[in-house]
Amino acid sequence: MLRIMRIIRNIARTLGSFGVLIGALALLLAACGDEPAPQQQEQRAAATQQAEPETVESQPGQQQAEQRQSQPDPASDEQQQPDGAAAQTGPSPSSQAEQDQQSQVAAPPTEQQTDQQSQQDQPEQQEISLPIGTVTFLPLDATETAEGIPIIRDNQRPRYFGLDWGTAWSIRLVDLDDFSQGAARDAIPAISGPLYVTLEEASAYYTDNVPLVQVNIDGDVRGFPLEILTWHEIVNDTIGGMPITVTYCPLCNTAIAFESQIGEEVFKFGVSGLLRNSDLVMYDRNTESLWQQSSGRAIVGAMVGARLTYVPAPVVSLGQLRGAYPDAIVMSRDTGWFREYGQNPYRGYDDPARGGPYPFFFDRDTIDERLPPAERVVSIEGPTGAAIAYAWSAVADARVVHDTFDGVDLVVFWTPGVLSILDTGHAAMARDVGTTAVFEVSLGGRTLSFAPNPADEGQTFIDEQTGSVWDIFGRAVDGELAGSQLTRVIHSDHFWFAWQAFHPDTEVVSMVMTVDSDG
Repeated sequence: MLRIMRIIRNIARTLGSFGVLIGALALLLAACGDEPAPQQQEQRAAATQQAEPETVESQPGQQQAEQRQSQPDPASDEQQQPDGAAAQTGPSPSSQAEQDQQSQVAAPPTEQQTDQQSQQDQPEQQEISLPIGTVTFLPLDATETAEGIPIIRDNQRPRYFGLDWGTAWSIRLVDLDDFSQGAARDAIPAISGPLYVTLEEASAYYTDNVPLVQVNIDGDVRGFPLEILTWHEIVNDTIGGMPITVTYCPLCNTAIAFESQIGEEVFKFGVSGLLRNSDLVMYDRNTESLWQQSSGRAIVGAMVGARLTYVPAPVVSLGQLRGAYPDAIVMSRDTGWFREYGQNPYRGYDDPARGGPYPFFFDRDTIDERLPPAERVVSIEGPTGAAIAYAWSAVADARVVHDTFDGVDLVVFWTPGVLSILDTGHAAMARDVGTTAVFEVSLGGRTLSFAPNPADEGQTFIDEQTGSVWDIFGRAVDGELAGSQLTRVIHSDHFWFAWQAFHPDTEVVSMVMTVDSDG
């Protein structure tokens, strides 16, 4: 298998613009064909125990599928025989029909018979067939979600994927034709309960500018290297006592984390292998419902109507994480799976020399031309559902952007020193694209305005009211307000084509005006 992967990568380098597609093929071959890597015996056993539930937990859906195969399909029964036919006694159907015909000739139809005939002439309402034991998030008679999204209810089934899944396809927010199958379900293996290393241990094989998804729940700070998430896309864990799912979609460049508990139920997610607008479609192992990574919304299945709560998940560098949280821990490369961590399976995907990412699973005719498809954007969904996208190039030039959006006064920071995970074949040799953060500018009843700190290389900022120094995590690290923390505004960094696909009415900020000291 390793030899096959090396051959594929060599072909990718030769073919240039086709390298990304072939690189994705290498990723799928690695995902489908490898066993967990040999590790030190104790660590390997621990990692294997955490990886094995990914397979075991999918069994409930398989059992449901077996139950459905062993029991008659209600929809099929309705087509084959009328209601109550199984309990019918008396004459055979043919003799009963003859008697009915004689009765109709002998006497004109009664008023009741006329009403019955009128009802039969009406289109028959199709009943919904659901997997046995299915409990839905919303009542079956709900016509829309709490957000006002219409619910599709029918007996349509996919033709090319998910035939043996326990998904309640009869309940949807989207058409099944919207999905593209990029891989088999779980071919890209999600990780649950990963191992971690200290920052000192991580520094033995990571440079300071490698990108991590940072999650901080009540002071429990963890970093998830994008070089690992690129190969696994989903990590399920408990952070600060809260069940959390950390996700990354390489095709859209979206790192997003969610609370994975709804009510009393803790959900564990896997990679469905399906894509919608090039974006990762997750599935939960509890109900096998499908969830859109970009929104955290259940779009097919029993959980339709539910939406996961976002958790702040900025992408930062290892060096930035160490400077702010020296006691943070980093997800270990010892995942229990053999993958070439540090190698980019999407080599050249966002290379500006070739025009940036080509969204393979996307209708390019629908791309909004307000920005180039490959432009990174700082994307925010406001409290009312309104959306805005700040062009990365404009934010990087200004380094500080003040704005008021959806009733929130905010500031967008940009700092250099974070590599692109989707650039070159070797992640450590990629170009610097920097990183962003978004915060409310109100602190203790005072409105602050910010500017880049001229005393360093663009890593910190100064508020013009007190001269305090702030880092990319929104912490005052020096000055009158030292120790203060700005309120984070949850955002994500998308490629433009991906953000506008799900937010076609988004506002766009492509130029930044100079802001005076009064904001």
